Amino acid sequence: MPRPAPPLLSIGRLDGRLFGSPARDIWLARARVKAAATVAGIAGVPVDPDSILDWICGRTPPPRHSEGLNDPLSVAAIMHFLLLGEDGPDSLARASLNTLRTLLDDRTQAEMWGRDDLVRFGRAFREARARLGAPYPSPTLLAVAERLQAIHRELEINPTEGRRVTTIDGRLLNVDPRSFGIVWLLACMLPKALAAAGVTIQQIPSLVWLPKFLTGSAAELAGEIETALGRTAWSGLAELDKLERAVAALSSDLGVTRRSKLPTLIRLELAYPGLRVPAIARLLDISPQGAAKLAAQAKLAAA
Repeated sequence: MPRPAPPLLSIGRLDGRLFGSPARDIWLARARVKAAATVAGIAGVPVDPDSILDWICGRTPPPRHSEGLNDPLSVAAIMHFLLLGEDGPDSLARASLNTLRTLLDDRTQAEMWGRDDLVRFGRAFREARARLGAPYPSPTLLAVAERLQAIHRELEINPTEGRRVTTIDGRLLNVDPRSFGIVWLLACMLPKALAAAGVTIQQIPSLVWLPKFLTGSAAELAGEIETALGRTAWSGLAELDKLERAVAALSSDLGVTRRSKLPTLIRLELAYPGLRVPAIARLLDISPQGAAKLAAQAKLAAA
């Protein structure tokens, strides 16, 4: 396996490769799923990307880290804020995002599963989004890190008060206060900040890593971000290579007319493997019967 390039070089290569890639829409779809899992981990709700994909495709409710227990945050709310943070002018990225939202109504899901989180973090999100998208003094990760730390100091949500409970044997225990930190919320908007600063040309959904605690100097934070995002970009390049090979291997002679939606469905399956018939019907605006027939044709074409 080739040795990874320097972090900033990997980020630049991914940024440039994506613009001309025939698999860009598919890559963006997959990157958002991985980004949601990354941000959930920062928020203290580690979940698997496959479980997020199952939810998007309508196979399961939103994933939870602790079954039967209260997670500190709803994954549905995390996904909603993550998608709200992606608001660039790129038409292909918007079309890709709209496809995801046709599969998953993130606002409705967030209101159903994480209404309290929407209220608790809504104001901080709006203020941070405006600040992180404003012009930067230089196109560097240091400028981004300084902005992140300043916003974090200003908007960090104080923990709720702890509480005292009595155990069955009469002892009094102090329960730690529940923390509502916003580092994960800032991570949702890191792609926006990188593009606004000029570090990247476009918003790249997978570049969402931040440490759980923004301690140390801005220079130290910038170094951590550079290393982590470099690794993400390197793996993103490998994923892009794989997807471009898959797109190139798609048969150009599927035995269908130009009006057929089979080629579109095959690309959608690359982005969201295992789509169910109701989802196919919504995405392609066809009847459930037509979607079932098309799904069967796609399965034969992939064999």
